Amino acid sequence: MSKILLVEDDIALQRGLRDLLLADHFLVDVAENGEDAIDLALTDGYDVVLLDVVLPKMSGYDVAMALRTHKILTPIIMLTAKDHIADRVQGLDSGADDYLIKPFASTELFARIRAQIRRSSTEFQGLESLTFANMTYRGSTRELTIGDETEQLSPKEAILIELFLRYPSMVLTRSQLMARLWSDGSDILDNALEAHISKLRRKLLAAGGPDIVAVRGLGYRLERRV
Repeated sequence: MSKILLVEDDIALQRGLRDLLLADHFLVDVAENGEDAIDLALTDGYDVVLLDVVLPKMSGYDVAMALRTHKILTPIIMLTAKDHIADRVQGLDSGADDYLIKPFASTELFARIRAQIRRSSTEFQGLESLTFANMTYRGSTRELTIGDETEQLSPKEAILIELFLRYPSMVLTRSQLMARLWSDGSDILDNALEAHISKLRRKLLAAGGPDIVAVRGLGYRLERRV
């Protein structure tokens, strides 16, 4: 059975979602605020985190960033009524893997949960090490090593770095990258690709690694830094 961490402070919605998840044979733990969510995620293993944005004590954005800082790579699906593009991009940039707008159909929620579980369990099994310049990526563990620094990547960051390392110095188009990142057919948000690219690029540059360069009108490529 897959185990879900549901982070929602609206008691009526929380209970409704919990009952639906249990009826669909998921195991469910519940947190009503961000601090409790972080404590649970650090002490137990989950297949997916369902995370509300507006929470007591700290926002869902802050919770997502805290989990990623603690190297918790569990897929995060944000559930929120905030539907502006800037809100969605902020959610993805804070570490979320998907973003579902309230109100939503339970069938769509379950489909997105299953897609995240599928991706995280099969995406990188058996992938060999890939290298470029001073960087090595190990797909079996999602570990990226640049010089003396090693960091685990989120699922979408891992997809991107694998593509760039398999095709070094080649321009990868937006359509190629988006098809790989959202292969399950889920809705693609405006600026979502740019948000993921920007986050990965910052990590590479901070560690002294190669750069991800935008090629105007085409896409992106990985380049050695002079």
